[in-house]
Amino acid sequence: MELTPSFKLPIDAQTCAGLLDYLKDSLDDICNQLADKFGLYDGAGKPRKAFIMDGLFRFSCPSCLYKFFTQMRMGSPSVDALYMEMHRFAVNILTGVLAHALNGGEHDVYCEDSHAFGRFDVAIKPAGFGAMVEANGACIVVEVKTGRSLSFAQLFRYLLQHRDATLVVWRVPMRQVFALKGERLRVLLCLYVSTALARALKLLNGEPATCNHKLSDCEASAASEPQKLLDEFCKGLVESLPRVVSVVSESLRGMGCHVSQ
Repeated sequence: MELTPSFKLPIDAQTCAGLLDYLKDSLDDICNQLADKFGLYDGAGKPRKAFIMDGLFRFSCPSCLYKFFTQMRMGSPSVDALYMEMHRFAVNILTGVLAHALNGGEHDVYCEDSHAFGRFDVAIKPAGFGAMVEANGACIVVEVKTGRSLSFAQLFRYLLQHRDATLVVWRVPMRQVFALKGERLRVLLCLYVSTALARALKLLNGEPATCNHKLSDCEASAASEPQKLLDEFCKGLVESLPRVVSVVSESLRGMGCHVSQ
């Protein structure tokens, strides 16, 4: 005997496009209000929206979210310089190899780190998270991970910002490459943002009850075995880089761009 589910999602693929715009605007406004409430501003006096969104997406417990905004208000723990250099090196190699690979077709490939440039067929722009590839209206965001951590809150924040993009995640030392297509995840994005807004409203309407949960990742990231770390990184980069280039090329072709193999 089959059971028919009594609950149905309040949104579907047809209705979520306009709803996502509304939710994104609402989240932007909520972030401004939370910045005012908790004093979450950067050195330039701008609301730390990325930090606020990561907290809203990450914590389901209102009390943990309150502790995150009050106890971790200075930002993420310090990261070992070795991880930072590995990340910069991987992004540097990635953008160079992508430029060479995509230049094999009839394309004018442009690679730079600023937002002001002229006409191009394919633009490869290094960014803090990795690299962004734009071609004929298509957008591919490559998130480079040089450690073993992974945050869905961070990935979905990128997809919210670039909702029609393909997000390619490259986990260098683990030799893993996978892709998330924003166009296919709009319903999930709507649900994700809706839950974040509900948590934010609870915080704005009053201080939540206390909890016994601990924010487990408040310690700084240090490379305890640098030789092993570097060996895994260099080997993983060489072995998995071709897969990243293939996934980016395949994604561009899937978006209607003529890219040679």
